[in-house]
Amino acid sequence: MAAESPTATPLLKGLKVVEMATWLFGPMSACVLGEMGADVVKVEPHEGDPMRGLIHRLHDGVDWVFEIANRNKRSVALNVRTPEGNEILHKLLEDADVFLVNLRRGALERLGIDYESLGADHPRLIYAHATGYGTEGPDIDRPAFDELAYWARGGFMETLGPPDSEPVRLVGAMGDLPSAMNITAAIFAALYQREQTGEGQFVTCSLYGGGIWANGFAIQGALATGENFPRSDRYGAFNPLYNSYRAADGKWMQLAMIQEERFWGPFADAIGLPMLKEDARFAVASDRRGHIREAVETIERRIAEHPRDHWAAIFDANDFPWAPAADSVEIANDPQASANGYVRTMQHKTAGDFRVLGVPFQLELASNENYSSAPELGEHTELVLEELGYDWDQIAAMKQSGAIP
Repeated sequence: MAAESPTATPLLKGLKVVEMATWLFGPMSACVLGEMGADVVKVEPHEGDPMRGLIHRLHDGVDWVFEIANRNKRSVALNVRTPEGNEILHKLLEDADVFLVNLRRGALERLGIDYESLGADHPRLIYAHATGYGTEGPDIDRPAFDELAYWARGGFMETLGPPDSEPVRLVGAMGDLPSAMNITAAIFAALYQREQTGEGQFVTCSLYGGGIWANGFAIQGALATGENFPRSDRYGAFNPLYNSYRAADGKWMQLAMIQEERFWGPFADAIGLPMLKEDARFAVASDRRGHIREAVETIERRIAEHPRDHWAAIFDANDFPWAPAADSVEIANDPQASANGYVRTMQHKTAGDFRVLGVPFQLELASNENYSSAPELGEHTELVLEELGYDWDQIAAMKQSGAIP
């Protein structure tokens, strides 16, 4: 792992990112860049990013929901609608490498911080716009959250679940966090191209595009055939060994023995049902297709006789492809997650040891250990203004004008 290498250095050390984004999609991308060593300055309105305190999930006094996407940053509270505040933002951008925004187009244009307004003055700037529905087309100004643009319009509500069932609900940030990695990849690509050309550029990703990409198996089917991907329940599975089953302790597991014929006999022996190999209904895959419900129910009854740990030992001993349906607490304490840095421990400024999500990728010669707690609103305003060359009289005047709180 990168953290164990003596030659590992912060990958993005020296890179300056100015983030003017709210909620989770844009801020999570900036958080990843900060974790890789970038200096991230989060520009917030005087009332703060609305994610602050939105859900009021506190642990040891820490708003852990805000911490997800806002650690590894410095916060500047700024009213960019005032002339002084707008001037400060432009001064921040003078030596910035990345400007990450998620305001809608009209707001960016009114503030004079859209790409067309900034590009000529900042030719090396990577301007990253995180949007709901993209930058072209009739719906670019629609309000968007991941429940809307990613989950609903991206097709998951109509793709997942048994036929005629109620829609499967999105659980917090399932669209925001993967989409954040999409725009982070676009930023990395633009930075690489800048190394070749010396020129910055506009990059963009949307929640809607991310949903289409993640739901691509079903949507590619529609592109090819003109038909929707069929929904099915567990008893309509094409392959009974590519299905989920519940053990005696109520815990679920997922089987993924895609090579059905290869695994059918060994599986039947392993679970103590060798009759599955001889039963005319189940002997070969073509027979099982006509009796899929009976096959699933037979396996289901057998799995329900023992707890999941019993089957885990048997499946692992036979090298069967399977996984437990882990709950959140199990994942938080999974040694596999911590061994790979997917769950990490940071030193929080008030809570001490505090476990957080880690970036889901590692580089051998680059560290992603650049952890710092999420900042208080405006915590670094005066410090950053000093770095920009403002003196205390000017800072006091900005307080008077309302540019800063």
